[in-house]
Amino acid sequence: MPDNRKLIYWLAFMDGIALLALAGVAVPVKYMLDMPIGVKILGPIHGTLFLSLMIASISGVARGLLKPGLAALLFFAALIPLGAFYADYRLKQAYPELGH
Repeated sequence: MPDNRKLIYWLAFMDGIALLALAGVAVPVKYMLDMPIGVKILGPIHGTLFLSLMIASISGVARGLLKPGLAALLFFAALIPLGAFYADYRLKQAYPELGH
């Protein structure tokens, strides 16, 4: 049974980048410049990454590879811009093998 902590780490990181791009660039451009294309592209990307992260986290908890509290943190951090970077820090603290 492969360890999916690295997958969870990368999904959390990529979801955080997608959320930052969506909230920090695409949404302001949509409303200030009346150009919704960024939201149409980044919205589904963020949604897919978020759902993938949640599925991987639930799977990780069920398999005993991820602590439930850390999975909850990942969920809430994925909803807040810049939250992914705090989750990244906490994941690396809990699982040092994820560090670069």
